[in-house]
Amino acid sequence: MDYMTKRLFIAGIFFISILGNVFAQVKQEKKKEKYSYTLYTKVYQKRLMEKPDKVKDTVLMKLANSYYVIADYENAAKVYEILYKRAEEKPGFTVPQEYNFRYGQSLRAIGQEELAKEKLAAYISESGANLPVQSTRVYKLKNLKEYFSNLKDSINLDEFSDFAPAFYKEGLIFSSDRDTGNLHRYRHSGTNKDFLDLYQFKKDDDSKEIIAKINFFGNGFTARDSESTSIKVDESTATFSKDGKTMYFTATNFKDGDHIKDQENIVRLKIYKAVQEAEGWRIADDSWYRNESGDKAFNTDSFSFSNPALSPDNTKLYFSSDMPGSKGLSDIFVVNINDNGVYGEVTNLGDRINTQFRESFPFVSAEGKLYFSSDRLEGKGRLDVYSVNLNADGMVASVPENLGEPINSTADDFTFIYDSEKEYGFFASNRKRPNNSGRRNATDYIDDNIYAFTAECINPKTLTGIVYDRTTLLPLSGTTIGIIDDNNEVIASTFTNEEGAYSITIDRTKNNFVRATREGYTPVEEYLEINPCELRMVDLYLETDCVEYGTDLASLLGLDPTIFFDFDKSVVKDEYKDELDIVVAAMKLYPSLKIQVNSHTDSRGPNAYNQPLSERRAKATVEYIASNGIDIGRLKYVGYGETKLVNECADGVRCSSAKHQQNRRSEFLILCEDGENCCY
Repeated sequence: MDYMTKRLFIAGIFFISILGNVFAQVKQEKKKEKYSYTLYTKVYQKRLMEKPDKVKDTVLMKLANSYYVIADYENAAKVYEILYKRAEEKPGFTVPQEYNFRYGQSLRAIGQEELAKEKLAAYISESGANLPVQSTRVYKLKNLKEYFSNLKDSINLDEFSDFAPAFYKEGLIFSSDRDTGNLHRYRHSGTNKDFLDLYQFKKDDDSKEIIAKINFFGNGFTARDSESTSIKVDESTATFSKDGKTMYFTATNFKDGDHIKDQENIVRLKIYKAVQEAEGWRIADDSWYRNESGDKAFNTDSFSFSNPALSPDNTKLYFSSDMPGSKGLSDIFVVNINDNGVYGEVTNLGDRINTQFRESFPFVSAEGKLYFSSDRLEGKGRLDVYSVNLNADGMVASVPENLGEPINSTADDFTFIYDSEKEYGFFASNRKRPNNSGRRNATDYIDDNIYAFTAECINPKTLTGIVYDRTTLLPLSGTTIGIIDDNNEVIASTFTNEEGAYSITIDRTKNNFVRATREGYTPVEEYLEINPCELRMVDLYLETDCVEYGTDLASLLGLDPTIFFDFDKSVVKDEYKDELDIVVAAMKLYPSLKIQVNSHTDSRGPNAYNQPLSERRAKATVEYIASNGIDIGRLKYVGYGETKLVNECADGVRCSSAKHQQNRRSEFLILCEDGENCCY
């Protein structure tokens, strides 16, 4: 039978008609169950069948989770499906992203693997990458010739700067101030260095690869070939669309062949768009960012905008800038982009990545990591390369990780790019390079050079963390920790030590999740997606699964929140009888369950009047429950008058009617034999 045939809920079947199939198998009731979640599921399974519209969203969410916790995956999957169907039909109601994980695991447990994969993939996408505590990649520097053996020219010429590598087709595009023998060269007046130009690998007549300048035209310039003069601007840091036909790059601000200066007479950096045509790369006009949908603060003449980096799906453009909203000398920002240009507001990537210092040179790998350089204080040198994980929205989802040596040095290390599938990449650095010229007093070169590296993933073998009591936040020693595989089988287990800490062996090349179980507590787990290059620390928080003497049954069952009475009345309001019916259902399911009804009034009127009023209200509540088949011997009631107000509305305090109504309430306290905990 195929997946679509198996589905219990299909289009065209009315919601109410499917509820009879939801709870086809009900386990034999025990007098006392281990988990309070069992009480919840038994009470609400009947409620869901009889009055589905009366079951609140929060109740439905807890019901699905309750089935999941007690490992009733079949019913869990059914209720999760109802929950997601409600979210589709009800405006404003959304299901938290972690429910995709529980729904997916439930489906997997009952053999619906395809839908399970879909839900688990949604969970991973929505939750973003998890926080790494250390890198498990080992970086090794490699000889550039290993990657470009067919290259006739040389990268990293002595006394010239080569940097900003970008993947393009089978080679690289990079920026350089190298001397290419032009007849007319433009030099910076202050440094006597050539202006920076973008270069690419290009085949010559002998099919050998040579290094040639990129041909730009447009914006006031005609096409140029490798022998013509360069534009009198600096060009660097390029990024390319997936089809390789659109380029975004950094250049000093120019238009129609002239520099554009700001009010301080400074020529800022700007991001340009170019489209590949037969003659070369045509520089687009500014309509791609000066449009009705774009943020007017982007790419202005008053601030620098540089180092563009497209996301793998080409829907976001990351860049660095000192624009308003920056936290330091330059920050990394992101803006939405499509074929027509940018749209929506520019967003600062936030405090996790941007500091009071300089963050720049972003690059996004296919695996969803953002690499960038920063000169923040904790670095190994000046500019260091860091990485963060991005979530499904393209925002930062982890703290920065310093890539360490040999990528980072005491010098500037920047313009890092990485092919996560082939596990190699390139970056630039101005670290010292030996001068082998043989000249007397020759000093080491400190120009920018491009370096190659490999990144080998070492599958981490250890998962660590601490287990806490969610209420007290105290560590829980002796808690069982299990690693669960795709088939919900325990493949490894251990116990927490006296400090509540654990350490357990895992294989990050496979999907797993870690589960903590302990007597008297509800199990909890966290999904560990395949990620062989990150070591995880997972802290887990357990909630007690038993109820204490005096626990409010209404709160336990998610009632909202108590039974209210009209002013000066002791008759249960019709609108809350449905809530009382849930209490009745719980007491019918659990014949040993006893409760005490506490009723309260507000502060209006003398206490001598309010005290007997509260007693009449408690009695009315008990009589309603007893009238629905509950032995009166299992029910007690107490009236407290106005002695236990839940807010500030005491005598003499002016309050709204709504606030006074909060004090007119009834509670349902669970009574246990000999004052022991009750595990219903």
